[in-house]
Amino acid sequence: MATTAEKPLYSFPNGPGPDTVEWPGTPIAARNTITRTKGRTKVHDKTVDDKPGLLTRLLANALQGIVTQQNACSSHDVVIHGIRVRAVTSSEHLISYWRDNWYSVPEWERVTGQKVAESPHVLTVALGGVPTEAEAAYYSRANNMVIFFNTSYYGQLKSWVLGAVGRYLASEYGVHSIHGAVVEKDGKGILYIAPTGTGKSTSSYGVMEFPNTRFHSDDWVYIRYAYRTKDGRLVSPLRIEQQEREVARGYRCFGWIEAHHGAKAVVHGRGLDDKPITIPAADIDLSLPTEAYAYTSEKVFYLRSNLVENFPAAAFDIIKSRLENAPDVSPEFMRDNKDTIDAVVAKLRADPHFKGSAFERMSEDELRTTAARLFAFENTRAMLDITTVFPKERVYTNPMEPCRITTVMLLKRNFDEDVVAKRLGLDEFMARLMIGLTPMGTKEIVYNSYRAVDDVSERKWLDKLESQGADRMWRLYRDAADKPETLQEEFELFRMLYQSAKAYDVNTVIQKDPAVHSKMEAVARTMRLIARLHDSSDQDLIATTRDYTKLTA
Repeated sequence: MATTAEKPLYSFPNGPGPDTVEWPGTPIAARNTITRTKGRTKVHDKTVDDKPGLLTRLLANALQGIVTQQNACSSHDVVIHGIRVRAVTSSEHLISYWRDNWYSVPEWERVTGQKVAESPHVLTVALGGVPTEAEAAYYSRANNMVIFFNTSYYGQLKSWVLGAVGRYLASEYGVHSIHGAVVEKDGKGILYIAPTGTGKSTSSYGVMEFPNTRFHSDDWVYIRYAYRTKDGRLVSPLRIEQQEREVARGYRCFGWIEAHHGAKAVVHGRGLDDKPITIPAADIDLSLPTEAYAYTSEKVFYLRSNLVENFPAAAFDIIKSRLENAPDVSPEFMRDNKDTIDAVVAKLRADPHFKGSAFERMSEDELRTTAARLFAFENTRAMLDITTVFPKERVYTNPMEPCRITTVMLLKRNFDEDVVAKRLGLDEFMARLMIGLTPMGTKEIVYNSYRAVDDVSERKWLDKLESQGADRMWRLYRDAADKPETLQEEFELFRMLYQSAKAYDVNTVIQKDPAVHSKMEAVARTMRLIARLHDSSDQDLIATTRDYTKLTA
């Protein structure tokens, strides 16, 4: 329950018992499931491999839970960037979202024309009603396994699975997994990397208002880095052999190639079409910049329904979806948010899709309450087929179709600063990602709290660097001999990203401008700013709340 001045703004119906992990909420859309846990579990352990006997206990209790479940468990295999992943769960909510979210094996093979492995690379087990375990999430890197007990919040399950897949892809294939969103404009991709609540999804959907744009991804993206060869081909290295001995694999290939320019070695890689390429290392043209190509991860997007606050048209499809944690709203919420509700309802009524929609059949009070319920709780989620929002030709629907990334936006929301946009140098770019400061004052390494790593140990190590000065962090990092392997993996890939695209710091606080009178107007101006940054070649660009209009006029 959220309150203001001791009055409730929104609430959720109680479950039938203290051990129940999911139950029906007040009806809205196709279905509304309330999950007891609405965020990270109380126990969340990514260091299972360092604790002898722990995995054995987890598997034994999971097996016992499967055997004794009153409701039958379901199993379903999906494909995430070519990696087969199996989920076994007792939750109807989780399995339905899992099936909606990802490509099944037959779908993947039909859409991409590629075959996948017969057995899963990653296994996920999510069970409720296991009395021998706490509400918890576990990850084993050595076994590529994710195990959840007594929670059915899909957001954490999805993120941990993506993190596990990402670790495998980075070490084996040099593919970079980023918690970010991508939209293409004028044939070139914009990648947004941001902490929660700074406008990542809003920025993606907002840029789609411009012509010649195409929607790519909303939450998670896979990046492949490629070199140009001297005959003009593109190759993403997978492994390198020298004198019939493997000398580098996965993300380690990039540093090896740059450190051994001209060496007699063989690079085994693949092209953008995923077909294998084998070339002499000397054929790579290091005088040209590397190139970054994004691949989408999801079939149907799992996103926050509060998107309707800035883009009301999305409500027409969200209202047909299965929702997760849509709350009940109080009269106080309706009163305090009257202007926003008025604006959303007016946009809905003016939209051509209103006629014949579920909204048209609602009374005025029901319409206003429904609109409010979609944005009252910031973590209400929906599964949205983006091709119902934008024409199919304006959406990437083949998960193996690459999008060239030329611009990276590190979004933040800091009202103490007047700078709204700044071109970043390498040291600044890396320091921002290492510190990972969120609007709440917490820190998330590369704005991804669900990386499948021991982030507590990583955080302590990075805090030591920060204590010596943020402007020195990247240089100190490069010279350090004791940096964790997981950080080496992450920041080597981010180094490749910086080499492949221009990077900006974007502070989404244009509403500080006295000339801006609404949140929608601030969003519109921010979108115009982002579009101009994407087109700019100014190496020293900087804009503040006082002078940004010189770019957006």
